[in-house]
Amino acid sequence: MRDNRIYILILGVLFAVIYSMIFDVKLDLNGDNVHYLTLAKNISDGLGYANVTPKGTVPASHFPPGYSVFLSVFMLLGIRSLVFFKILNGILFFVSLMGIFYLLWKITGSRVLAFVCALLAVFSPHTLRFSSMVMSEMLFLFCSVVCFYALYKYCAIGGGTSRFRRLLWLFVIIIFAAYAYYVRAAGIALIFAIVVFFLFGREWLRGIAALGGILLLLSPWWFRNRTLGIESRYFGTMMTVNPWRPEEGSISTVGEFIRKMMTNFDETVIKGFREIIFPFIPVNYEANSSVFQVVAGLFILGFILYGAWNLKLLKWAFIAYLLGQIGLLMLWHGGNESRYVIPIAPFIIVCFYNGLYCLLVSRVKNSSKTTLHAPYAFLILIFALWPTVKAVSVKAKAPYPPAFENYFTIAKQMQKQLPKNTVCCRKPEFFTYFAPDLYAINYLYSTEPGEVIKDMIEKNVDYVVLEQLGYASTVRYLYPAILANEDLFELMWTLPNPDTYLLKFNRERAIEKLGNN
Repeated sequence: MRDNRIYILILGVLFAVIYSMIFDVKLDLNGDNVHYLTLAKNISDGLGYANVTPKGTVPASHFPPGYSVFLSVFMLLGIRSLVFFKILNGILFFVSLMGIFYLLWKITGSRVLAFVCALLAVFSPHTLRFSSMVMSEMLFLFCSVVCFYALYKYCAIGGGTSRFRRLLWLFVIIIFAAYAYYVRAAGIALIFAIVVFFLFGREWLRGIAALGGILLLLSPWWFRNRTLGIESRYFGTMMTVNPWRPEEGSISTVGEFIRKMMTNFDETVIKGFREIIFPFIPVNYEANSSVFQVVAGLFILGFILYGAWNLKLLKWAFIAYLLGQIGLLMLWHGGNESRYVIPIAPFIIVCFYNGLYCLLVSRVKNSSKTTLHAPYAFLILIFALWPTVKAVSVKAKAPYPPAFENYFTIAKQMQKQLPKNTVCCRKPEFFTYFAPDLYAINYLYSTEPGEVIKDMIEKNVDYVVLEQLGYASTVRYLYPAILANEDLFELMWTLPNPDTYLLKFNRERAIEKLGNN
């Protein structure tokens, strides 16, 4: 245990230093973090899991409720600080790494390997960045680690007089697997892993009980959506050619679906896994992987699965979990690079280096101190990883890009000067964060200007912000609609560098104009 304390102390100190370096006090610019915060606030305010719109509260369903419910607990206690929630995610990340360290040590018997793998996971720039956001990835990672820890304890206890303790760990498995699904729908891969674990362990009844318990805990969410007539967005997204360009339609043939899966496999596994393990090697997501890159990516995947195979008691659970996640990544829409790999990044790193180490040991006939301490050689990669961590730190300390500064400035001034419940059209999440008393809605994704204007009328839009945040939809849908109907928009305010416009929408004139067409 003394050795463990030394390793944990080193990991703790290094994590604290690195996390303080990369910690970003700013609101992240992906939009989803504000969505989680807004839903959590609505829950804590007694509005339920719902969005507030000009037409009243509308039941939310875009994300599962787990993470927002988690945040709402703290909001009910009076804690609504963005920085607090970011630190909370950092704590979840560190505790998860400690759980992985413990698991790898107990399963492999090598403290050195467990320490090195956990340390390399600390230096993962992509995971570090997400641990400084108010996003669901770290809570999902934590739930996953707890599940695997509970599976290990379930195996290690054995039968006999410890049957009651095994039953308690089974309850832990059921509860955290269900909650992982409530946090992210990718939790279905964790449920799959648990079922496979019990099947290969020939514990049929326990497997059925675990699956039944999980489904029972998930049933309220499914019944709620069914009662409200809410259809799952996941199937629709899987069958959409491009969710950001609805005019491209849906996938209509098996061949198209297979091509989509292969494209996603290339993007998230061949490229994404490589980026997670070797973030210092540039990845071009705009071009298809070459034959050499595909072969290299498959070798990396092979080492990961080989490492999972050598996790003894939990080998089937880890293999099923990784394959389940890969399957989900292949079914989802593209254009996300390694983003959806983040919740499993520490597992990928651990399994990869465990695979390398096990391959090395298998080539050595007699174990020696050299092989026992061989994992330390992996730490040379820290010299290559350090610049990537520094890059995250530099970005964290930088101010908002000018385009976002302009957008936020307009939102803040509108909050101060306009009547409550004024409806503004553009990026809703960011706008709502800085102007909570106003309603923010998005425009219709349509290449027909008339349809975009009609949608604004139906949504009672008062103002439109024409920005340069970098979203392709602005240029593709909003800007053409404004150009085609300049007489419907009055310029109220302009901010330069880059030009950002606040436009007043003349709804009455728009109704008259569309009525005459």
